[in-house]
Amino acid sequence: MQGLCIIAGILWNLIDKVYVPVNCKGSFHWVLAIIVLKERCIRVYNSMKGHRGHTDEIKELAEMLSTYLTISDFFVKKDRTDWSLLDAYKEKSNQHAFDVHIVDEVVQQSSGTNCDLFVAAYAEFLSDRHQIPSLDFDPKKHRTRYTSLLWDYGVNKACTGYVSDNKDPPRPKRTFIQSEDTEMIDVEP
Repeated sequence: MQGLCIIAGILWNLIDKVYVPVNCKGSFHWVLAIIVLKERCIRVYNSMKGHRGHTDEIKELAEMLSTYLTISDFFVKKDRTDWSLLDAYKEKSNQHAFDVHIVDEVVQQSSGTNCDLFVAAYAEFLSDRHQIPSLDFDPKKHRTRYTSLLWDYGVNKACTGYVSDNKDPPRPKRTFIQSEDTEMIDVEP
C-alpha cells in the first residue's frame, strides 16, 4: 500500500472517486461500489459471480446519490470541475440517477465466506491504481497480511500513546501475552 490517508471532512467536489462497501440485505455478502464522480457512474465489484443480491442496494445508492449531491450544493461548486461541461453530466438533470456498471473479469472467491477480504483487496488494488487480477489471488496470504498490518497499527498506536479527538470514554488497555503455542510469522507487504 502506498499509504492511504482518509480525510473525513473533505468535500466531494474536490475528489474523483468515493469507495463504498455495500452490504447486501438479507445476506452476509458485501460488494465494493466505487462512485466515479466525473463519469457520473457507480462501478460495482462483486467477488461472487452470479450473486445479484446487491442490485436493490446499488439502485438505491444510485438514486439517492443525486439527491445528496444536490442538497450539498455539489453541482454548483465549480472551483475544481465544472460538472455541466462533462459529457456524463450533459443533458441530465441533477436528479438523474447515476449509471451503474457491474465490473466483470475480477478475481472471484470460491468459498462464499471471504467477501469482506475481497472488498478490502479490490479497494487496495484500485486505490493503488493496479489492475484487479482475474486469477492468482491467495486469500490466506491477503488475510494474514491485513491482520499483520492491523496488528502493527494497533501496537504503534498503543506505544505512541495515541489519543483520539472524540469524547468517548477511554477503553482499558489490552496486553498481549505470548503463549508457548503461539506461532509468530513475519509478513512483508
